[in-house]
Amino acid sequence: MRLCLESVGPFFSIMALGFKGASFPALLDSANQHPGAVVDAFPILFLSLVYQNIVPTIVTQLEGDRKKIFNAIVGGTAAPLLMFLSWNAIILGNVFAMEGVKLDGLDPIALLQTSSNSGPLLGLLVNGFSALAITTSLIGFVYGLLDGLTDIFGLPTDGPSFEKWKPALYAAVMLPPIMLSLGSTDIFYKALDYGGAFGVSTLFLLLPPIMIWNKRYRNPEEPVTTLPLVPSGKVAPAGLFVVACGLIVEQGLDKLGLVQFLSASP
Repeated sequence: MRLCLESVGPFFSIMALGFKGASFPALLDSANQHPGAVVDAFPILFLSLVYQNIVPTIVTQLEGDRKKIFNAIVGGTAAPLLMFLSWNAIILGNVFAMEGVKLDGLDPIALLQTSSNSGPLLGLLVNGFSALAITTSLIGFVYGLLDGLTDIFGLPTDGPSFEKWKPALYAAVMLPPIMLSLGSTDIFYKALDYGGAFGVSTLFLLLPPIMIWNKRYRNPEEPVTTLPLVPSGKVAPAGLFVVACGLIVEQGLDKLGLVQFLSASP
């Protein structure tokens, strides 16, 4: 919690400093708009805003209160989404403000970390915020994987037995990604791309509508313990299932190179 609060200061400082040097006309220029690339950005967007695994906890803690659950989910999604969009607008706006910069294969974060276009302080703040963001994400994933491993192996989450297995559990969490990163320095970007396109899409886009459909409609005589939070009945889960399948298939064809092959065919 403390790290999350500490990251708020650098974030809004970046917004304030970056706003002065950003070129919003260039950012909004039609020449810099690429709607066709939006689908390819979905995997990263899903990974950036993935939180659906805590929804059951929210429902339990709020005792099934539909209004409270709706406000918690919508409000909890809107805040990071606005921060996400603001971050991208400021970062890309500053990149477009630089003259003679080639955008192909450009890492905008690395460019701002070394550029003096908006002053050296912006680069320092970007470094600090990036480090805090990575640290908070690492802590969250480590605790999440620890909980998963203790569930799989039937271990307690505290006490002498947990302390006995604690080194092995942390090794199981930390060593595989460390070894993979040492073997391939760019594996992080590939993991984000493939993890968002197939892992997160399957877990949080494909499986939920299937679970909802089975729970609500497989046995009509079984009473539903909580009222549906999303209106439109069967349309919502069916529509989400179709969209999820379409996205996963499109990303699979893209990774295989078939999309480029078909688009290049006469």
